[in-house]
Amino acid sequence: MSPTSLHQGASKGFADAATYDAYRPSYPPAATQKFLEHLRLADVPHAKILDLAAGTGKMTEVLAARHEGFEVVAVEPHEGMRAELEKKGLRGVEVKDGFAAKLPLGEEWGD
Repeated sequence: MSPTSLHQGASKGFADAATYDAYRPSYPPAATQKFLEHLRLADVPHAKILDLAAGTGKMTEVLAARHEGFEVVAVEPHEGMRAELEKKGLRGVEVKDGFAAKLPLGEEWGD
């Protein structure tokens, strides 16, 4: 399998992205806060964050709702998952098709 192709199991397993999004729980605010503190991005205004394999945007939603006004690029290779994320129209979020092995971003993008 190429590092820039979607595994067949993922393609089929996440085919019903709307149901996945409806029933998969979000991230708890306390866990997100600890995660951002560890990355030294908590309370950093307008930090640039890459949400890789963003899925339907469970983490992306949490990041977009925070007070820092993060600039988030959410990269997701699965078309259905990406479409669900795009429907949300999250503030400060750009949704892109892509893979970790070939990110659709410039060199050294992100904080």
